[in-house]
Amino acid sequence: MIPPLDDGVLPEGIHDCTFAEIEQMFGRFQRTDRRIRLFEKLKSYLAEARSVSFVQAIIVDRSFVTAKEEHGDIDLIVVLQPEYDFTQRLRPFEYNVIVKTGVKRQGYPFDVFATPEDSVEYRDVVKLFSRVDVEKYGTFTSRSRKGMLRVKP
Repeated sequence: MIPPLDDGVLPEGIHDCTFAEIEQMFGRFQRTDRRIRLFEKLKSYLAEARSVSFVQAIIVDRSFVTAKEEHGDIDLIVVLQPEYDFTQRLRPFEYNVIVKTGVKRQGYPFDVFATPEDSVEYRDVVKLFSRVDVEKYGTFTSRSRKGMLRVKP
């Protein structure tokens, strides 16, 4: 379940949720239809991610999961199986889910960071993403750390 926003951002931590909960809380019309369009792209992306057996979860971040009204894109941490081997050859549909250039080529407005679960890289990316960057988020919150959402594809 998604907790209520605290000063415009999710409480610190990674919050497990369903795709329907993301839609209910963040996929609705505000001043523009930007949230709705981003949500539809996220829905398509998650459908593709379901076909990749080594994707464990997707962590959704950036201003999309805040009270901020204007949004550019969504940052995603693609959580891979702990034993994932980055030297393995990817099939095109896998490449289009876990590699930034493949994701962009598919027309998704996402920045993706793929990392094995519980790795040093995973912990570093989560720590980095949980910071509130005033340049990106503006001054709508006084918090220095924020939460993110984790959804199964």
